[in-house]
Amino acid sequence: MRIAFFSEVYWPMVSGVSLTLDRLVDALKARGHAVRVYSATYPLHGQADRREVHRSPSRPLFLSPEVQWAFPDQAAIRDDLAAFGPDVVHLLTEFPIGVAGLRAARALRIPVVASAHTDYERYATRYGLSWAIGPGWHYLRWFYQQAYRVLAPSENYRGRLRARGVARTGVWTRGVDADRFHPRFRSESYRAGCQAGPNDMLITYVGRLAPEKNLGVLLDAWERLGDRRDTARLAFVGDGLMAPEIRQRILPGVTLQGVRRGDALAEAYASADVYAFPSATETFGNSLLEAMASGVASIAVAAGGVLDFATHCANAWLVPPDDPAALAHALDRLIQDRPLRTRLAQQGRQTAEGRSWDAIDDQLLEQYAEAVTMSRRKAAA
Repeated sequence: MRIAFFSEVYWPMVSGVSLTLDRLVDALKARGHAVRVYSATYPLHGQADRREVHRSPSRPLFLSPEVQWAFPDQAAIRDDLAAFGPDVVHLLTEFPIGVAGLRAARALRIPVVASAHTDYERYATRYGLSWAIGPGWHYLRWFYQQAYRVLAPSENYRGRLRARGVARTGVWTRGVDADRFHPRFRSESYRAGCQAGPNDMLITYVGRLAPEKNLGVLLDAWERLGDRRDTARLAFVGDGLMAPEIRQRILPGVTLQGVRRGDALAEAYASADVYAFPSATETFGNSLLEAMASGVASIAVAAGGVLDFATHCANAWLVPPDDPAALAHALDRLIQDRPLRTRLAQQGRQTAEGRSWDAIDDQLLEQYAEAVTMSRRKAAA
């Protein structure tokens, strides 16, 4: 099969959507499928670009400068797409690149599948843009109705889409490579770089350092621990708008470890004793599943897509959203209760081992094949 993807975010940018697409592209190519990715332009810092990608000129998005806002040349994209000759077009973002892909696919009569990855409604609230929620959903409904199927990362977010009037929904869930993320990557030298000694508890967050991730709640919870932080450390792995604020608060035991990839990322997860995930805006929660695969006891917010796979007191400790006191209590409980940490870590690892990417990729390819079949039937009618 020949598949074209349209996404504002792609390698080398790091986000849940970009990493999901990176992995999918590699998996499809390994299976013998032909792939073309249309994306924005990101700094490569001396690296060679990936061969499958077509870049559009871009500028940093004012709300999140790590994301590039593209200015695609519609004619150039249509011509390139025609030359590639895809069986199906998959739209992963809903803005300039996604719209360019939609227009090109319609002009060339190529079936379209879309996927919804971002809870824009909750993001708007975090950024003080609540006034945009109504017009935003009006636009998103128009965009999604052009697709054969709109795929959500979780049943939880699929329900949100349907409640907002989005039809023809499905689920493209997420898996994890339980060999890539594994307890064996635990590293005492990495822990030392986080100022964690052999007897200290290392609390870790992995992801974009952005307002919608509720990192202020985690910092407030850390402050509430007071003297109980004496034998604990808090490490942030990632980068983003909130990095300066985290530095400026100068909280004891807090370090920023920057963006890590590959084995270095697996090491950061596995070297933690507790994974803290305060975000209430997740449509799935990839990093929580990666922490589970790494054999780390996890604390997460009881909201959003994580509820598809995280169960309180079974494979994770769940707390209410936007509640620093509850999060501080959970951190204190897990810091002190080793048997509880062990149980959550073991059950989390079992959860991760049961989410094979191969089966998920099979289901996605079936969705593509159905879109192609329906398109051909419509053309023949």
